[in-house]
Amino acid sequence: MEFPLSARVRGARRGLVATGVAGGVLAAATVASVAGDAAGWVSVPRPVQAGLVLVTLFVLPVVWVGAHAAWALRGRAELFAAAGEHPRRRPTDRQLVGHLRDEHPLTPLWWMLSVLGGLGTLCLGVALPFALADGAVLAGVLLGAGLAVSLATLALSVSGIRRSGRRGSEDRRRRTELWSLPSAVERRLAVSLLGTGDGGHLGT
Repeated sequence: MEFPLSARVRGARRGLVATGVAGGVLAAATVASVAGDAAGWVSVPRPVQAGLVLVTLFVLPVVWVGAHAAWALRGRAELFAAAGEHPRRRPTDRQLVGHLRDEHPLTPLWWMLSVLGGLGTLCLGVALPFALADGAVLAGVLLGAGLAVSLATLALSVSGIRRSGRRGSEDRRRRTELWSLPSAVERRLAVSLLGTGDGGHLGT
């Protein structure tokens, strides 16, 4: 029998599903616009096409991982709280995999931000000297501002990865003290959301 979770957690789950559906529609529209424009079937303005590609590649993954983290965090907090009221029960395997992985729910989000921050720093750092050499002051200002944001994101994400790693270890120890789990479930809980182990997120 499942632990009862509140309407707040169920609402976060619906938000996650809606984000996934909207992301699938947006990705399909992006692929269709690029393919249709390349084949000459439809004319798509370049700014619109570039915006769709950028949003699909960089914004959409962060939004989906953030929605997943919100759902997992809310369920995790309620499952730990419910353990005191139902000491002889444990969450179902589905609840454990959804909310109580070894990995803290914010870890994938911090990894994704670190990758995007690193890419932004690399690209903008290369482009900024060329813009300044050409005397493009406005472009240089915009590129410099973007570079500063990328560097700040990278620094923030590194500290966030360390902090969420510590919190994940604490939650894992607490889960082990509360519930005895089969080894098969333990292996499933060790699988990262975006990778296959420590540092695996960079490979995605």
